[in-house]
Amino acid sequence: MSLLLLFSLSTPVSASIGGEAPHKCVGLTRSAAVWRESDAASALRIWLDARSDERVLNAHEAARLGQLLSVLNGEIQGTGDWADAAAAMLEATHWRTESETSSGEEPLPSRGMGVGPRVRRAARAAFARLLEGEHAVDVVAWLEREVITRRAAGPESRRAAIGWIRDERPPTLVPALLTVARDPDDPLRPEVLDLLVRWEDEAVDLFLVRLVGRPFDRHDERHPYTLLLSRVRNGATPLGERATAQLAERLRVMLLSHDWRSAARAVALAGRLESSVGVPLLLDALHAWDRRKAEGRGSRRILYELSDELSRISGRTGMGRDPRAWSTWWVAVQQGRTELHASGGSRGEARSSAAFFGLHPRSDQVTFIIDRSGSMSTEWGTTGHDRYTEAVEQMTRFLQASGPATRFNVILFSDSVERSSLELVPATAKNLSSARRSLLARGPNGGTSLRPAVDMALGLKSGNELDLDQVMADTVVVLCDGQTSSGPGWVAPLIEEVGEATQVVFECVLIGSNGDGTLQALAQETGGGYLRVDG
Repeated sequence: MSLLLLFSLSTPVSASIGGEAPHKCVGLTRSAAVWRESDAASALRIWLDARSDERVLNAHEAARLGQLLSVLNGEIQGTGDWADAAAAMLEATHWRTESETSSGEEPLPSRGMGVGPRVRRAARAAFARLLEGEHAVDVVAWLEREVITRRAAGPESRRAAIGWIRDERPPTLVPALLTVARDPDDPLRPEVLDLLVRWEDEAVDLFLVRLVGRPFDRHDERHPYTLLLSRVRNGATPLGERATAQLAERLRVMLLSHDWRSAARAVALAGRLESSVGVPLLLDALHAWDRRKAEGRGSRRILYELSDELSRISGRTGMGRDPRAWSTWWVAVQQGRTELHASGGSRGEARSSAAFFGLHPRSDQVTFIIDRSGSMSTEWGTTGHDRYTEAVEQMTRFLQASGPATRFNVILFSDSVERSSLELVPATAKNLSSARRSLLARGPNGGTSLRPAVDMALGLKSGNELDLDQVMADTVVVLCDGQTSSGPGWVAPLIEEVGEATQVVFECVLIGSNGDGTLQALAQETGGGYLRVDG
């Protein structure tokens, strides 16, 4: 294609285009005929319309395409009004045939490249040269001013415009991108937000920080928390000074909030700030949540996550969740008596001693999802009882070991779902005895329809409407012994849609070797544990 374009630069355009009579020329520039103002753009659009239902591009038509792009390039490099010419060339960089538009993919010709890919490749090569020419600065300014911020330009052209200049990251582009990002109704907003988290600009940092303090619309593509977390985790430079100060104030409120979801989001963010800012925030939160736990109103999961983050920062294990031990370490760091980070790294604190089939969920607000399909009637080893009974007994022992401060409920699934109660109830001896008796009275039967049980645990109603008032647990423990009726494909899209809003962690146990990947996906997508056991 590059040879074709070089050839076309020296070939005057005098033949008719797409069957139309030849246009008049008003002059010659760089050995190529230059159309009257906007004629070249019109000719390219006519040519593309005539090719919209074709599958292959013969050599003759490919040569005409090269000529048209060459003339457009010359027109833009001239001194006239080139905006329409640039717009036509930009449109060609994302032009698609009718078959591509209807099916999402162009049918492959018997030989060579199809029409759509050939047109786009040629147009992109021409546009790339345009951005390397003497009017590159003007073209970039036009993209920012007339394309990116204007919905009338069309979403595809706007996406293409961002794509052409995103790698260069000109500082002048930031206001244009922020204009799009501030408009919740702009269809390009999700893509622009994804771009901004990699920009590392003070104005962008301040914008992302302010997003965290605003109410979250779950219909947004990305939660503000995940945007800012991507920035602080993956950025080559830390947040700017003003953004760091504003974020620290917001995180202080979030960490001390009685809302465990808000605290969970803030833990990861605080741990990614410079240690002089982040560690004091984490220590204050650890003291506060430790006091709440002693008063019977805290969250075991938040305590573990706070100590995990401090272990990651310090590289130290074995210090547990004792805020006094961590405060002593921090004083020693400030006084220069010990290093901030010990060599060897850390995997965080060991999980709790209470176990469910060898899994150690670190939570005191738990929903159990237990498989009661027909295959759960399989005998469990030499115990004399089946898998389902073993699941109920293991759950009971876990809750007994966790203590009455732990609250729980149970969802059973087979062909349908049942929930023991909407509210979480304390793991008292009376409640455990009642739950055990009720569960054992049901017994295994039916298929393995896990998805409705997960939806129920996540507070999802019909149409995937989320009701957080029905999501009491911060951890969901799932037990299943086989392939589910829906397979694993739904997991990632579901967690992407509601995971940040719910902040629920899934801990999963598979009995046997007939799993389909659903449990692994639930654990992986939410940061939980997965275990397979024989039996």
